Amino acid sequence: MARRRLNSLEKTELIALVKDMMELSADNKLFVRSALADAEDIEVEKYKKKISRALSYNMRGTKDWDLKEAGRIIRYLEKATDDPIIRADVYVHTVVQGHRITDELGDIDQDYYISMEDFYEDAAKWVLAAQKQGHDITLLRESLHEVMLKAKNVGWGYGDELSRLWSEYFENKDAE
Repeated sequence: MARRRLNSLEKTELIALVKDMMELSADNKLFVRSALADAEDIEVEKYKKKISRALSYNMRGTKDWDLKEAGRIIRYLEKATDDPIIRADVYVHTVVQGHRITDELGDIDQDYYISMEDFYEDAAKWVLAAQKQGHDITLLRESLHEVMLKAKNVGWGYGDELSRLWSEYFENKDAE
């Protein structure tokens, strides 16, 4: 029913609906602006700030990080743009922020590390996709390498999996 109604709207009604959606929340506004913007005009730092907020916590335990929220933010970004350097940048930021939690708090749990491994693999894929389009990936690659090195002795197989992913995506890629 809603889809049929949406298809029947006139251009002015659609514009009014989009405006109303943008006024309802900052997330909607950021998404609509991103979806309509050229890649260079997408506010990447706002996405990164939202992810940093989602992956923040306090030592008193009154606020924990939220990987689901970080994933939701990334999904919004993915719907708004298919630009590989933007996606790579945001995924690498997510990996770095997520690993910071391990650095500061120590061992977390298996579900957390599985999610972080998934973010790491997606980041690696997007970094290589950005490289194929001619982007300089040096800093992104270095950030992923640093996280992999820091994860070497982390439990739940996390360090081993990041090493495996690093080898799969980046070792011997320089020779190609």
